[in-house]
Amino acid sequence: MSVAAAWVTLPIAYAVLSAGVLFVTAAQDDYGVPCKEAFDYMPARIPEGATDLRCRSHGLMDQTFQVTFRMPQADLDAWVAESFPDRRPPNENPFLLGPCEVDFCAGVMRDRLDPAIVGAADIALSADHSDDGTTVVHIDAGE
Repeated sequence: MSVAAAWVTLPIAYAVLSAGVLFVTAAQDDYGVPCKEAFDYMPARIPEGATDLRCRSHGLMDQTFQVTFRMPQADLDAWVAESFPDRRPPNENPFLLGPCEVDFCAGVMRDRLDPAIVGAADIALSADHSDDGTTVVHIDAGE
């Protein structure tokens, strides 16, 4: 390769490599989002007494959210029943992999082809109870 060809080829290769790295980085990055946006996507209401809310969104092509918060343990069952009436126990939901290893697990699988379904089609919920009467809830929701 001549010196002139190298001067032309190397910047092009560097630009392609840089663009690829930027795309991969952007596709794998996650972003903090307003929790109202995440709960509206599920859809569910933010529970009364919820604290330590942390909401993130991942991906460029598909909408996904991860939500973590703490709430009163006594309110968990009623909130889950109200927010996710179509939930299934872990042994009936292929979206949840393996046995439930925390105090509560449930999943939701909605028909993605149903035009009435807006927002999350797959939701995994888990809750880990604390000794102080609260529970830490984790939710993964995606299309």
